[in-house]
Order: sequence, then structure tokens, then C-alpha cells
Amino acid sequence: MAGGSSDEPPKLIKSTVTDTGRHFFDAPAQMSMDDCVIRLIAMDGIDIASLVPAEIGQWLVFQLDGYSFTASDPLREVWFYADDPETPEAILQKIALHIVTPSNAS
Repeated sequence: MAGGSSDEPPKLIKSTVTDTGRHFFDAPAQMSMDDCVIRLIAMDGIDIASLVPAEIGQWLVFQLDGYSFTASDPLREVWFYADDPETPEAILQKIALHIVTPSNAS
């Protein structure tokens, strides 16, 4: 996270989009969709529904704690959306933090 401490939680975005719910997080620029999927798969409670190619990039569909999410990677940047704009901030923060926190593989 450029300019911030690694101890700081990721800053969430609050951009409501008519057809996609709430755009709540952008993965760090150096992360690919594959990197994000690998991190999400390791997350407790995550259910990856699909990863499909799109006209530009890919779309990832997943669920956590009864809420549905999507991610897309147009322009080689991974953008995360909550289907329900009222998804609790704690759940959004949990996803964002899991994406930016390196795993401790031993």
C-alpha cells in the first residue's frame, strides 16, 4: 500500500453503481486476478462460484457470509463489487484486508 503503513486497514471505496452494487475496493496495481483468486481461496468461508472470461478481462463471482460479490479486471486492475450496497463494512474490510495481506506460507 503506497504511502501507508502495512498495519493500516485498506481504505474502502463507497461508489454505488446501478447495475453492479457497490464498488468497494481496488486491488493493489501489481496484483493480477489470479493473485486475488489465490488469496481468496485461502480465506475461511469464501465460496468461489465462477471465474469467466469477458470481452475485456475476466469476471469473478464469489460469496462470503451470505453476501455476493464480483470482481473484474478491465485494464489489468482488479476491481471488487458487493452486489448489495448495504453489505456491512466489516465484511468488505475483511475481503480487502485478506487481498492485501501476504499469506504466511510455511
